Amino acid sequence: MKKWTVQCGFAAYYANTVTVEAETFDAALEKAIVAANESDGWKPLDDCGPTFIDAVAEGDDADPWREFASSLPVPPRFSERGEPVAVTVTVSGGTVQQVEIEGGRAIVHVHDYDTEGAAPGTPGLHIDADGGTYALADWSNFSLPHETAESPSPTQEHPKGETHGTASHPDR
Repeated sequence: MKKWTVQCGFAAYYANTVTVEAETFDAALEKAIVAANESDGWKPLDDCGPTFIDAVAEGDDADPWREFASSLPVPPRFSERGEPVAVTVTVSGGTVQQVEIEGGRAIVHVHDYDTEGAAPGTPGLHIDADGGTYALADWSNFSLPHETAESPSPTQEHPKGETHGTASHPDR
């Protein structure tokens, strides 16, 4: 049987509640981080994260951090981040039929570049960094706390901008 030297860790959580004044939500969050970091009001919480593996090396009393030469890859399920979220998009006939999300929450934006024949400026169409036109469908299984540049526009039917799989393609 082999011997292994394994460094384990866990995240210990601390909190610091601060009050700030700001023009916008994002500015308030930025100011809060600065204010909290400059304050000595941090208090430990009674909660900590799960134990994870930082590094592992084969051998008795080996040093997995020695110039990173002896550290073996840590499988995702043992890492601090854990297993990645798996997203499966099922497309049939050029249309997204189903999106399956396994292993946690995920933001899933489907960019449909099959927009041939759509008039420029058609509502719901977006232009990517390369100038390509696409329709956006949001298949996420949760919502961001506020609208981002990539978020669909709110509608009466979806006041937070979520479409939950409803394609915004002009022909559908």
